[in-house]
Amino acid sequence: MKHLIFGALLLLLLAPALEAKFNWFDPAPLAGAYNLASHPEPTTESILAGQYQPQLEHYLEDHIGFRPWLIRLRNQISFSLLGVARSSELVVGRDDVLYQPGPVNSYLGKDFLGETQIRRRLRRMRIVQDDLAQRGIPFLFMMAPNKARYQPEDLPFQLRRQKQPQSNYEVFMREMQARHINVIDFGRLFEQWKATAQHPLFPKGGTHWSDYGSTLAADTLFKRIEQMGRFDLTDFHRGPVEVSQDARGTDGDLSGPLNLVFPYRHYPMGYPRIVFNSLHAGQVRPNLLVFGDSFGAELMQFHPFFQTLFSPDSRYWGVEETIFTFSDNSTRTGENLNQLDFRQQIESRQFIMILVTEHNLVAKNFIDRIYDLYHPLTQAELARVNQLRDELVSKGSWEEQSQSDFAYRMYQQALSVFDEERESQLDQAEASQSH
Repeated sequence: MKHLIFGALLLLLLAPALEAKFNWFDPAPLAGAYNLASHPEPTTESILAGQYQPQLEHYLEDHIGFRPWLIRLRNQISFSLLGVARSSELVVGRDDVLYQPGPVNSYLGKDFLGETQIRRRLRRMRIVQDDLAQRGIPFLFMMAPNKARYQPEDLPFQLRRQKQPQSNYEVFMREMQARHINVIDFGRLFEQWKATAQHPLFPKGGTHWSDYGSTLAADTLFKRIEQMGRFDLTDFHRGPVEVSQDARGTDGDLSGPLNLVFPYRHYPMGYPRIVFNSLHAGQVRPNLLVFGDSFGAELMQFHPFFQTLFSPDSRYWGVEETIFTFSDNSTRTGENLNQLDFRQQIESRQFIMILVTEHNLVAKNFIDRIYDLYHPLTQAELARVNQLRDELVSKGSWEEQSQSDFAYRMYQQALSVFDEERESQLDQAEASQSH
C-alpha cells in the first residue's frame, strides 16, 4: 500500500514534466494577451551575469505541463470562493458583474481634474468648435456611457461608499451645456432607456455598450450628424433581434480573460440585424474624422455603421494617437500623426467628432492640437516662452544640461507653464465678468 501511494505521488509530481516533454494532451489556449517566454540560449556571458538562470526559470514556468488547466483551476477557485479575478485586474460586483477599474474610478471621482482645469479645457473646446464652424466643419462631442455609472447598484458595497461629491463627467457635462458645446450625453440617455430597454444595454461580462445598446445609440447619433451637417445619410433600420446566451464580440471582453474552468454565465443578450439601404440620389457619404476610444469599435465591428454611412477617406484617431480606417477589424494605417499634414487632415473633413467614455476625458491632445493650429503664439508670447525656457535651463544641473533632449524638454515645459499663466488670466477675466 505504501509503495502504491508513493508511486501515485511520484507520478503526480512527474506528470507536468512528462506532459511538457511529450505533449500528450491539447488543452484549449488561454484567452487574453500574454507572451510565452522563449527558450534562452546559454552563453558564458549570460551565465556569468546571472541572466540565463532566471530566463530559464521563466521559460520552464511558462511551458510546464497542464499549465492552462492549472491556471484555469486556480482562477476558478479564486473567482468562485473569493470573488477575485486572478487573470486580469477587474472589479467583480454583485452576481459576478464585471467592471474595469478605470471606469469605476472615474465614476467614483478618483481621477477628478478639478473645476478650474475642466473649465480651461472646455474654454478651448468651445473656441475650437467656433474655429471649425467658420470653416464649415461641424463639431460634436459624444459622451459614451460608463458601465459603472449605468449600473452602480452592482458595484461592491465598499466601492460605492467611496463615491466623491464630484467627478469629471458631471462637471464636463454641466460646463459643456453652459458653453453651448455640441454634445450628446449617452450616459444620461442610457439611464433614461434603462427601465424600458428590451435587451441589456451593457453586457454582464463586458465593459462596452452591448451590440443592442450600440444600435440604439446609432439611431440618435446619426440623426444628430444629419441635422448638424445638413446631410442625408444612407438609411438603415433594425430587423429581428436574436437572443443568445453566448456573448458575441466585445460583449464578453472582460469575461474571456478570466480563464475559468466552467463557462462564465452571461445575461441573455439581444443581437439585432441591421439592414442598410442602397445610397440613393441626394444622399452622401461625408468625410468624417473621429477622435475616440474603444467605444467606437462597436459602430464598426458589430455592424458597419461607419463603413457604410461615411467616405472611405474617413479616419478614426485613437486616444493613443493610433490611426485607423473604418473597418470591421479596426485596421491601423501605420501612420503617425506627426507624419501627417495636420491642417490638411482637419480641413479636408466634413464632420469632426470626439467619442469617448468618461475615464478618457483626461485625454486632451486632440483639442490642443487644433487650438494651436488656429491660435499660434504671437511674437510677444513666444518671447515669454523663450524667457521661461531660459529660466528652466539655468536651473538644470550640469548632468541634465548635457543630455541631448534637455533643451527640447525645457521648451515643452516652458510652453506648459505659459499655458497655465495665460489660462489663469482668462480665468480671472471670466470671474470678474461674472461679478
